[in-house]
Amino acid sequence: MSIFGNYSRKKKLPIDYHEKKLENPFYKRRGRIISFANLKGKLIVFGSVLILLFIFWFIFISHFWVITKILITGLDQASNDKVNSLLNQQMRSGNFIFFPQGNLLFFNEKKFQENLQKEYHFQSANIKKEWPNGLNIIIVNKPISCIWNEGGKYFYADTDGYLVQEISPLDLKDNKYPLITNLSSLKIYNGRIPLDPSYLDFAALLFEKFSKIMPEITIDRFNVDDNVDTIKLVTTGGLTVLFNTKDNADKQLNNLLILKNQKLKDDFKKQKIIDLRFGDKIYYQ
Repeated sequence: MSIFGNYSRKKKLPIDYHEKKLENPFYKRRGRIISFANLKGKLIVFGSVLILLFIFWFIFISHFWVITKILITGLDQASNDKVNSLLNQQMRSGNFIFFPQGNLLFFNEKKFQENLQKEYHFQSANIKKEWPNGLNIIIVNKPISCIWNEGGKYFYADTDGYLVQEISPLDLKDNKYPLITNLSSLKIYNGRIPLDPSYLDFAALLFEKFSKIMPEITIDRFNVDDNVDTIKLVTTGGLTVLFNTKDNADKQLNNLLILKNQKLKDDFKKQKIIDLRFGDKIYYQ
């Protein structure tokens, strides 16, 4: 008997690897990496959404940018109220349909400036944003040309004939501007007096020069009526002098001075009407 007999008859049993858990120490589990990446991604997305929501709230909803401080300079109280009304109207509207103009970020100062110039005929209107919630509106009116009297009311009027503001009769005592009384059939329309600006320029020129050549005579007012190209200077003594607004003012004043000093002399104060509208032909009574 061979000594290898028993060994050779023993059968090798198969090894079952399905029940064993084998791990490679050099291999990292994929599941853990995927889980960590998903969590980080979710946090980034969630954080980004929060940031966007905060930005949206801060810009569109919060009161940080809402216009609450408004400073208007250069106007009287009545005109100030009108500008405020126009401003509130624009603030209630949207810029590009969606963006609220009550928000300083979206307030269109150029559009408001154009609306002011169109509505009130100011010489200039400068709008400055005062961050984060203020507006500074600086108005410059056109120069005052005269005081316009119509229907028992008195108004400052600018050089273009637009009414600036109503004033009290007590303000007439200062006598800084020519007083023009409207006796014509045409009346104030859309905030403008019914005269060509050339009439206002002519009255202002007479107002300035008459007192220099005749300081002893005081102008009470100027009258305008339905006579074309005519303006009437009325003195405190009751004399009415008719001027042609299309003719040279200096020439007509010089004719008046010659009439006073060389022709009428002491009788000048007795005259009621002097008509200078026809060149060198002067009519008086």
